[in-house]
Amino acid sequence: MKKALAPRTGFSRMDMRIERFKLFFICFVVFSLLFSTLVYAENGTVIATCVDESGNPLKGVKVEIFSLDNRKVEDKKSNGEGIAELTKIADGVYRVVGRKKDYQPALYEYLTVSASQETVTLKLQPGLDSLLYFEDPARIQRASDSLALGIQAMKANNTAEAEKMLLESIELDPSNSQALFTLGTFYFQMTQFDQAIEILQKAEKLAGMFASLPAIPGQHDPSQQKQFEENARKLIDAVPEYKAELAIKQKKYDVAVEIYTGILQKDPNNPDVHYQMAVALTYAGDLEKAMGEIDKAIELKPDDKDYPNLKSQISARIENAAIAKAQAALDEGTGLLKLGKAAEALEKFRSAISLLKEDKQAPVWRQIGIAQAELKQADAAEEAFKKAVDLAPANEINNYLNNLAQFYLESKMYDQALDTLTDPRTRGDKSADQVLMDIVDRTKNNNPGFAKIVLERILKANPENQDACFLLGELYYIDYSDKDMDARARELLTQYIENGQDPEKVNKSKNMLVLINRRSQ
Repeated sequence: MKKALAPRTGFSRMDMRIERFKLFFICFVVFSLLFSTLVYAENGTVIATCVDESGNPLKGVKVEIFSLDNRKVEDKKSNGEGIAELTKIADGVYRVVGRKKDYQPALYEYLTVSASQETVTLKLQPGLDSLLYFEDPARIQRASDSLALGIQAMKANNTAEAEKMLLESIELDPSNSQALFTLGTFYFQMTQFDQAIEILQKAEKLAGMFASLPAIPGQHDPSQQKQFEENARKLIDAVPEYKAELAIKQKKYDVAVEIYTGILQKDPNNPDVHYQMAVALTYAGDLEKAMGEIDKAIELKPDDKDYPNLKSQISARIENAAIAKAQAALDEGTGLLKLGKAAEALEKFRSAISLLKEDKQAPVWRQIGIAQAELKQADAAEEAFKKAVDLAPANEINNYLNNLAQFYLESKMYDQALDTLTDPRTRGDKSADQVLMDIVDRTKNNNPGFAKIVLERILKANPENQDACFLLGELYYIDYSDKDMDARARELLTQYIENGQDPEKVNKSKNMLVLINRRSQ
């Protein structure tokens, strides 16, 4: 009895089970009369008190006792006190009837005698004598016909007609356990569970009584009555689980959890109910308890293929919920960081880290690095930025390396910054020299000091890079501050004049050398 979570198709599982149940019901129901005889042991007494509509004793009332097969077992007339005593009544279940001229017959049904003295009261109303329902073959036939029409309407999904015919059948013959069972199953199919239980309990009781009667070929089959009794009980027992599934369908998740809790108190080792409880708890948002329930279901029934699927879905929801909570903490921390509250922001970021699996932590480690840098915790910030790089998704690695490089630049850790910027994971088809030359192009005008550092690194790795030689010589020439710079500029420009391939740059180098020599004099 399993129910799929939202990723599984809505609540079609319950609908499918209802359809299968309909098929079972149609195959099970047969049409037969429910009467037979019993062999009794004579050992009981029935005391019948006959009264009128005002409660006054009635004398001369003929009191008859009938077995369930409508066979009259005994009869007596009431005395002046309205009492009729019927003795030597065998153990069994009986109908007791009172009749008197100018009065309607009174009926007391299903009196159980079991080596005991039983008492009943028969209240007679003024009127004409008439046949009681079980004494009228034509009425019983009409009841049978209505039952057949009700079943036919059920097959055609004509619910209004089905209910009408089944109620009519029971009104005509209230002791027909088959009609009661059919009406109970109808209400069950319509998810009218409270009505279903009420009717099925009556069907179970009646069928149990009739099942005790011996068989009458062509009229009464005790085994069929036993089936009615057993199946009525099965449906009654199944109602709580179906009510819980209906509650889930109606998004009444707390109601479903309450119902499943009651079921598990009675049947704690039912794996399917633990599964269903996990579904309800998942919808209710109590994911940790849901995980506990699905783990219990798997423990009890390890071979079921549906259980691991649900566990995976619950795990995904737990992770998503953690991610959402972590994102909220990350957003809050970022807001605090913008307000200059780096210490408070750092606490938020750390709380976010604790909620996430490691492969989801890169953005948070980056923010931790930024906060720690603001707090002048350079070593911790560097480790945080490196951790972010290590955990970054492959398609985002370049951004994270740039963050680390920016940290190094702001900390004036230029060698580390350049190592990061030339990381093989980000430069693609470019060589390290090409990447560094691109940096020079971007920084030589607004940050010539850093451009010099980059060019010195290029020439250290590759002294024959003439473009770097020219650019660095030019920067030292322009950014003159002492004779050492002029000496370095002279060295570089001379090298370019000797080895450079661009005539325009060669001429420019010569001109810069003339000016350097003049200002050095």
